[in-house]
Amino acid sequence: MMKTLSKVLSALLSAVMLISLSGCWNYSEIDDMNIVAGVAIDKNKKENNLQLTVEMVDTQEGMQQSQASFKMISLSGNTIFDIARNMISLTGKKLLWSHAKVIILSEEVAREGLIKVIDWYSRDTETRADVFLFVSSEKNAHEVLNLNSETKTIISYELAQMMNDETFTSTAPVVQIWDFIDKLESSGDNAIAPLIYMYEKNGQKNEHVNGTAVFVRDRMVGKLNGDETKYALFAKNKIKGGVLEVENAKGTPTYSLEILSSRTKVKPKWVDGRLEMQIHTVTHTGLDEAMSAEGFAGEETIQAIAERAGESLQQNILSVIRKMQREYHADIFGFGEIVHEEMPRTWRKLKDKWPEEFTGLDVKVRSEIIIQSTAKSSRTIKLGD
Repeated sequence: MMKTLSKVLSALLSAVMLISLSGCWNYSEIDDMNIVAGVAIDKNKKENNLQLTVEMVDTQEGMQQSQASFKMISLSGNTIFDIARNMISLTGKKLLWSHAKVIILSEEVAREGLIKVIDWYSRDTETRADVFLFVSSEKNAHEVLNLNSETKTIISYELAQMMNDETFTSTAPVVQIWDFIDKLESSGDNAIAPLIYMYEKNGQKNEHVNGTAVFVRDRMVGKLNGDETKYALFAKNKIKGGVLEVENAKGTPTYSLEILSSRTKVKPKWVDGRLEMQIHTVTHTGLDEAMSAEGFAGEETIQAIAERAGESLQQNILSVIRKMQREYHADIFGFGEIVHEEMPRTWRKLKDKWPEEFTGLDVKVRSEIIIQSTAKSSRTIKLGD
């Protein structure tokens, strides 16, 4: 991670120098700027307004050290644009937003509605649309950025790297602000965002991204844990990696299947006068763990394991869809958009009442697991006499 952050800092400094040489800015102008790495947005209860915390790259200090340095500032105000401009009075320098990587929102802000806090960020010409979005499960979002005082690293860039690697676990969605806003503007696809926590290990606090914040319109209405998120991603055709745990014939968790590739097809159909969503998943896996000394004997064949894995996946996907229908009434799977694309006439009739239609929608799931690899060995470890 330290090597990654050093590369990031070098890239930033190189970009600054290149811009200077190109004639857009001169050196004195660059020296008058602070590079924003990420921001956290909280509710300031005392003044009943918003608090913006900014993590900045300290380029002056960083050039004298082997690792990137950081600076933090916080300010409150009624609008994000007003706060961002007023921060100049605290730093004495203009903030450069084009290198920002993350926006962390407190759960309180998320539940009150996000349009008021992300509209400026999506509209301003100095910001970028590929910034990663998070909802903090901590009391305040700025607590996550404050971890840099313990880790001595730029937390925003660590989080961005985590999201680049998230496909290996598939326990949190990868959401950039352009995608989030696109979902807000859709009438057939509800928005989601990854959840971020703090945990302590060996006396040091660290960040952990796991689970999903669920939105109806621009307000957060609930959460999914990491496992539920994985099955939701299957339904959304967003699985690129991760692990599936499989029980043996006696119902004991025994096998681990590494997801090599997966494809989900969703087809809307009229069945007996009712709209039905038919979901078919095909997942190629490798058997990476077998916690058994019995080997593949009797029913414990590769095919038997694959069939149980398929049945379990099918049930879990259906379970998370039912949760969205019954508890949150949130179509995070984009079923409405699929109906819009494949049944435009039907969508015109259902569009205005889609939340109600989604809640009562019939859903059928069929999952196939293909175990195409057993890693370096096709047998389990045998115990000696």
